[in-house]
Amino acid sequence: MSFTPYVFGTGIAGWAFLQRTQVQQQEVFEKSPILDRRVQDFTQRITSVQNSDQLLDDYNLLQVTLGAFGLDEDIGNRAFIQKVLDSDLSDSKSFVNRLNDSRYLALAKTFGFNSPDGPQLPSAKGGSEFAGITTADDLLSNKTLLSKALSNVGLKGMENNQFFLQKVLESDLSDPASFANKLTDTRFADFARQFEFGKPPEYDNSIQALVTEFNQHTEGLASADDLLEDEELLQAVIETFDLERTNKDFLRRVLNSDTTDPGSFVNQLEDTRYLNVAEAFGFGWPDINEMTDPDELLQNGKLLEYALDTFNVSNRGEDYLRQVLESDLNDPNSFVNQPENIAYYDFADAFQNTWPDYVSKMQVFSDEITDKLDSLSSATELVFDLSLFEASLDIFGLSHRDGDFQVMIKTLDSDLSSEISYANLHHDKNMKAMAYAFSFNKGEVAQDYPDGFAEEIAELYTTRQFEVAIGESDPNMRLALAFERELQSVADAGGSENAHWYNIMGSPPLRTVFETALALPSGFGQLDIERQLVEMKERAFSAFGTTHPADFLEPDMLDQFRRRFLLMTDLGGF
Repeated sequence: MSFTPYVFGTGIAGWAFLQRTQVQQQEVFEKSPILDRRVQDFTQRITSVQNSDQLLDDYNLLQVTLGAFGLDEDIGNRAFIQKVLDSDLSDSKSFVNRLNDSRYLALAKTFGFNSPDGPQLPSAKGGSEFAGITTADDLLSNKTLLSKALSNVGLKGMENNQFFLQKVLESDLSDPASFANKLTDTRFADFARQFEFGKPPEYDNSIQALVTEFNQHTEGLASADDLLEDEELLQAVIETFDLERTNKDFLRRVLNSDTTDPGSFVNQLEDTRYLNVAEAFGFGWPDINEMTDPDELLQNGKLLEYALDTFNVSNRGEDYLRQVLESDLNDPNSFVNQPENIAYYDFADAFQNTWPDYVSKMQVFSDEITDKLDSLSSATELVFDLSLFEASLDIFGLSHRDGDFQVMIKTLDSDLSSEISYANLHHDKNMKAMAYAFSFNKGEVAQDYPDGFAEEIAELYTTRQFEVAIGESDPNMRLALAFERELQSVADAGGSENAHWYNIMGSPPLRTVFETALALPSGFGQLDIERQLVEMKERAFSAFGTTHPADFLEPDMLDQFRRRFLLMTDLGGF
């Protein structure tokens, strides 16, 4: 037999009874067999939903979902809810962004079916009063906002511990070993989580990550250890070249290998992707300046090719090149000073004196792509930007493909989500690695639900169902119960004071509570929206001494506001 929550009395007396018994009543209510089965089924299956059709076709999942947002009455409005769920959240004129009821926007943001951000926890902050704060220094220098941020997590009074707070704020919360996560008091991690200054940047693809992180080393990378000690850059390298995450000693041997030596460590590996990364950074590249015998250069095929390319001259054979390199540059009659050989003079001069500084393939690639990272959007753009295309092929060991335009477009345009796409079936792992690194066609990307998604929605649902059940005894008690949560969602949405008021007016339960507590007359909602705003602010200031809705979340003010609402309902003042 199911338990039905109840209230004895009305107004303030009824609220006092409910406050005393709410925990016990809600615990019994949530153990109702029907409700319990529905919630268990939801938590087990909701994260398998990949699009709005799947959600709308499953009555139980839809029932819990809509109930979690207070939209139970829309269970039969399939077409309407689908337009809400599939709205483009980035378009201010999209269907959901034009609705007055903010609950629909919260629903669309939570599932993110048409958002690059994907699913979000309902509690995720879409913005806040801290929107202008972008660094830890910004916050620490603003005493008012710092105090507010600390108060939010019960740490008021810590304002003067600036050095300590900076270390907390700059912690990477995704790293269990970070400063904030190692503190026994979890409130500090909650404090940092309001801003996530230490959160690693998010990139659209691994090429963007690789180049951006590489460019952080403005003086260049001096050694393999410089790369291995930079975790963000190292991860970008591993993802870009599609390598296995292995121990750093192995990677150090790879990176320090002389790629021009067939007997070097990296050249003994069967997987050529390791050779590609070693050649891209060139830490083991031999120094031509240390060579005194032309045969040292002439017998090293890769190094000779690089040397000739440096001066844009061709290989006319070993005997010819030896004569060039051994020429007396000061003798006008020497071999290299003959008119037909003069193109090789700079080549010989560099070998005998000072060779130009070596420029890695990675540096060449970075120079070519950095200014194009934000605008490069298709395989065709890449392939027909010949200098960039050549530099891109070089770092993936695909220079021999520099004329295979159609093949490379077909590879780079492959649907990466399909196991049978061209890139995924290609025998050359380097082709696949390049396609994934640029990710021009990710295909159908699965909904990636954050941890706790199902549980948070289920908790919202059971809480709201309890409120619905209470509302059957007394509708005003349902509004009083939901008031803090609904107002908190408005505050969390950020924006100006006026934006908060507009969101209140767009939330049916909040509008009812505010209109009642502020003794606004019936028909008030028919007034021009700007007139409603002015009137609400004036009455709020007159009754409570503030015009900022977020102030009503302070414990004393919250209790005062709720009691006034309940008193007015008893007096029939609405």
